[in-house]
Amino acid sequence: MIEILLVLIRGKVMQTLQKRKTERHENLCEELLREKAAVLSRAGMAVEGAIERMMRMDREIEVKISILNSLDCNDHASEILQKKQLICEEINFSIEKFNALHQKAELQYYYLIVTREALGLRRHEMIQEIYRIPEKKEKIQVI
Repeated sequence: MIEILLVLIRGKVMQTLQKRKTERHENLCEELLREKAAVLSRAGMAVEGAIERMMRMDREIEVKISILNSLDCNDHASEILQKKQLICEEINFSIEKFNALHQKAELQYYYLIVTREALGLRRHEMIQEIYRIPEKKEKIQVI
């Protein structure tokens, strides 16, 4: 009788230990998934931020180009030419900034892909669709 009780108690203890072990394992797996999601989220937000900065810079460049195009060459040609030269220098400086942002965006995108690979994700077609990095820009010259 005592032996049967000991076997039953031992069985209950083993079940309880197994249940605790399973719960800890599940908690650990859940924590790992949360951490993976956080890492991927940060990497994606870094790419997104770099692309947004590029887009803001692109809009600034477009505004400056429209100002440049609005200058009338008939009035005081030498003054207009100087203004155009100055605006072109500003535009080219902005283009240099844009291209530097492009390089940073490509680096951030590379980090995102490496992070995905490290986490076992191998297909990146959707990522390529979501994070389209604009092309570099060529400097302009005064005509």
